[in-house]
Amino acid sequence: MIDATTTGRLGPWRGLLAALLGLLVLSVPAAAQTFPALTGHVVDEAGVLDAGARQALATKLAALEAKTSDQVVVATVRSLEGYTVEDYANRLFRQWRLGQSTTNNGVLLLVAPKDHKVRIEVGYGLEGTLPDAVAKLIIEERMVSHLRANQFASAVSKAVDSIVDVLTGDAVEWKKRAASRPHAPDAHVIDLPPAVGFLIVLLFGGVFLVLFGAMGFIVFAVIVRGLIAIRLLPQFKDRQGRWHWLDRFDDGKPVVHSGHSRAAWSSGSSSSWSDSSSSSSDSYSGGGGSSGGGGASGSW
Repeated sequence: MIDATTTGRLGPWRGLLAALLGLLVLSVPAAAQTFPALTGHVVDEAGVLDAGARQALATKLAALEAKTSDQVVVATVRSLEGYTVEDYANRLFRQWRLGQSTTNNGVLLLVAPKDHKVRIEVGYGLEGTLPDAVAKLIIEERMVSHLRANQFASAVSKAVDSIVDVLTGDAVEWKKRAASRPHAPDAHVIDLPPAVGFLIVLLFGGVFLVLFGAMGFIVFAVIVRGLIAIRLLPQFKDRQGRWHWLDRFDDGKPVVHSGHSRAAWSSGSSSSWSDSSSSSSDSYSGGGGSSGGGGASGSW
């Protein structure tokens, strides 16, 4: 409880506290986030693919999974719900648990027509075969021009063909092509050494713990979430080792939403899929993969 004495002690810090609480709100743009159900290899929530395109894609991806156990899923969504395409794709990948539990060999091709964003999210186990540079090349060469013309079926089909080529033996050639292209650094990611980020958290967190006492943890959490939001601290998919203590400060862990619950995840080499993107059944699932490990994004 905050009494008059406490309020007086906060004094000039109240404005700063309010600003930090506002930052917390901004860093979690969609607290009530929901995802479409995983109903097959193609989930066309945005309704931009015709039945023939969905069937052709589903057949091709089912054959790939039967041959290699790699789980590739195409998803179009009505909205990113305020998230960046990177965050949304990674959360959806974990929600659906794409790829096998032992190999993390899943791939998610996400298209958000309303937001004009596209993302290829790649499981850890396939990063060596389908690295970020190759995923970026596929988006830029095979998708963007078609997306700009609202030719969603063509864009997705060409991307899927390219992903299948990479995963079934053409990876070396694709890597050579990607390496020959000029590389532009990701301008919105701040390249800060992990140790420096950790010291920043300790410094500011310690100061506010002293200043605000029992309220210090709230302020500390606000700071941490803000630093994660601006990428001064690693996001969920990039955390390893000691960085997993950050997990408690965000909602990046897999969340099972009402209506999309699954009692268990298949851990076999292949899942049973439906080719219908309109089914509401929850009997379909990913193979138990844990998280996306890399990928590339684009816009049009």
